[in-house]
Amino acid sequence: MIQVSVILPIYNGAKTLSNTLDSLLAQTYNDFEVIACIDGTTDDSEYILKQYTLQFKSLTILKNKNNRGLGPTMNRLIYQAKGDYIAVAEQDDYYYPERLQLQVELLNKDQSIGLVSGIAEFMNGTHVNGQFPGILVHGKQYPKGVEMFMLNYKHHIKVVNSCMMFRKSVHFDNGLYFTQHYPSISVDWTYILRFSLLSNIHGLNQVLVGLDRRPERNSVTSNKKKQYKATRELLRSFAYEYPEIIKKEDYNYALRSQYLLEISSKSGISYIMVWLLHFINNPLEKRYIADIKKRILQKL
Repeated sequence: MIQVSVILPIYNGAKTLSNTLDSLLAQTYNDFEVIACIDGTTDDSEYILKQYTLQFKSLTILKNKNNRGLGPTMNRLIYQAKGDYIAVAEQDDYYYPERLQLQVELLNKDQSIGLVSGIAEFMNGTHVNGQFPGILVHGKQYPKGVEMFMLNYKHHIKVVNSCMMFRKSVHFDNGLYFTQHYPSISVDWTYILRFSLLSNIHGLNQVLVGLDRRPERNSVTSNKKKQYKATRELLRSFAYEYPEIIKKEDYNYALRSQYLLEISSKSGISYIMVWLLHFINNPLEKRYIADIKKRILQKL
């Protein structure tokens, strides 16, 4: 019986898919199946997948006739999963050899943990230029329950979604699903928020995945305007859904965290204008002052 199901949603993945599949083949843990779903695209992804059919213990290829988005595709993949543990993979990421083994060993050892992730390296095509999340990079551990929920709500998602492994039982027993409300943006964030209130999330203080973050990378999250709009809506709707947890001041803090991200993405005159707009509205927000000081120091 297969213990782990690796689910792989694919959308125009032909350029990077082989690298991802090769990294899965190189895993030190090999008791897993791969279930891939091509989400309404017609590039060479299916042809590439078929070249690996005999190399994996089990490889299932699903296809959405039309593009349905990440949420529905993830839900379809999980429904097909046979393993007790479900590992998430993405078409343009590289997984280090011990990724699956480390996660399986932890879930086997500690039944109180429902989901485990780790540290991601950001790769710009030539070198590693960052690691995420800082809490794990600095050797610390995620909090539990409501505290974990609030950490991820007020400061954005702190879990590397592309290398999550979670218990299928927690998912199905609690009626969890990947939302369609935010089309392919913030899908994993909503999942982590709800999951954190149901079961413990653990972070391995080790690098498990290399994320392809080349400037030319084609990604739905490269549409910043759409991404920012979806994030603001997520914060608003969760404050409405969980009023007993999220107070008004928490919502406002989370919203300012989002504004700070939007400010930091600007440059030149655009940065100054957007910064001034938000500073005038929130002159007591120390993070705005810290951001412009950091920007000035970078220019000196």
